[in-house]
Amino acid sequence: MVPYTKPAHRRDDHYLFIFQKKGNSKIVVDFSEIGLSECSILSILPGQIHYGVAACGDTEAWLITIDVNFVDEHYRKIFDYHYFQSKAIVLQDLESNSLNQCLELIANVDQNHDELRFMPQVMHALIGACVGIFASAYQQIEMEEETTLRTQVLTREFKRLLLLNFKTFKGPSDYAGSLNISPAYLNEAVKLTTGFTVGFWIQQVIIMEAKRLLYATDNTVKQIAYLLGFNDHAYFTRYFSNAQGQSPSSFRAEYRK
Repeated sequence: MVPYTKPAHRRDDHYLFIFQKKGNSKIVVDFSEIGLSECSILSILPGQIHYGVAACGDTEAWLITIDVNFVDEHYRKIFDYHYFQSKAIVLQDLESNSLNQCLELIANVDQNHDELRFMPQVMHALIGACVGIFASAYQQIEMEEETTLRTQVLTREFKRLLLLNFKTFKGPSDYAGSLNISPAYLNEAVKLTTGFTVGFWIQQVIIMEAKRLLYATDNTVKQIAYLLGFNDHAYFTRYFSNAQGQSPSSFRAEYRK
């Protein structure tokens, strides 16, 4: 594999969809390395830290960046489901061919827009179809894991609320109140489904966002603490250090080398 030089402070406010047609590559997403082998896809959400690590010389891939406003809300929920564990998906031949044809059509319309004179809605529809193919592949995983058990439905709702409210909701009781259940029952449901407590997941999301801000911005630790809803930056430093095993400043120095 050919190594890449890591770009500094990479964090975008749009979706990045990767369709690898062939080859092997490695990408870091939120400080975890993900391998793509042969024909596969990977979706990177707005705000996630990402950079390439290495790729084989024969690797071919499409990289598609799409503004949040062009991604249907239903598709966003599917991608958000995988927020806690980014993963690449290997495509079957029929899926791969369909996605490749869709992307080639988008490229053709874009390159020849002056001659074609299509209305903007045509390109929007093509982009929607492309994103829909990505979403369909991820939804297939979701459907395989789907269940109607009350505990798993509650866990899914808790995680949805967590992504929306982690800067203001800091304890299990905040989420339990929004779901009209007791904190004890919510904790029991989440632990039964995931193996971890509500407090653990709250901490995971807060720490991940802190790590992103430390890596991708020049904000001070005090500013980052306030952005994450901590009024006491000293407490935030202890909170981060206990979870990460190093101080915010040490983390920034290590990953920004």
